[in-house]
Amino acid sequence: MHFSCQCGNVIHDTSDNLSYKGYIIADQDIDYLIETIEKLEKPHTQYIGVYDEISKLLRRTVYQCPDCGRVYIENLAHDYKLVGFNPDSEKQQEDDNKKLLLSTFGEKWKGYLSADWNDDIPDWQEHHGIIMPEVNVKFKNLEFDDFESFKRRFFEVLEYMKHMNIVSSAVLHVNGKRTYVWPESERR
Repeated sequence: MHFSCQCGNVIHDTSDNLSYKGYIIADQDIDYLIETIEKLEKPHTQYIGVYDEISKLLRRTVYQCPDCGRVYIENLAHDYKLVGFNPDSEKQQEDDNKKLLLSTFGEKWKGYLSADWNDDIPDWQEHHGIIMPEVNVKFKNLEFDDFESFKRRFFEVLEYMKHMNIVSSAVLHVNGKRTYVWPESERR
């Protein structure tokens, strides 16, 4: 899914772990959430769909435009139509207020690193190689047409992410084949 913010920025919801996407739990549902989690603490003999119960509560998705700070919330009563809300003041348009949906770990959230190289450029890409760090830190120079530069940059980004302790896993694909996985325990 993708949609355009009123400011013109296109908001994409095409992957996991987005820094501008979250979920809202209604205050009226908090007791139900606590009861569902408590089911995990009690001995039981049959499967309890705790995840299914919790995801019922997380159906209302919220997005925040990283450019202007405008918030969009799904309206469950109207087929998940998005309803937009503007920031109240210029102060709310400051950068920190455009990151309301970041993990509670902020920039220290442990994300993922993936990279794809294709000798034949796919229709959806403009370059042979692309490096995609899914973390709350911005990186530059992530698209390549030279394989050696691409590979070198992948390992530079990975080492930086490891040093900062903000990576949980990494994978490098070359022509659709997984050629590198970190950590080793993830290799299958």
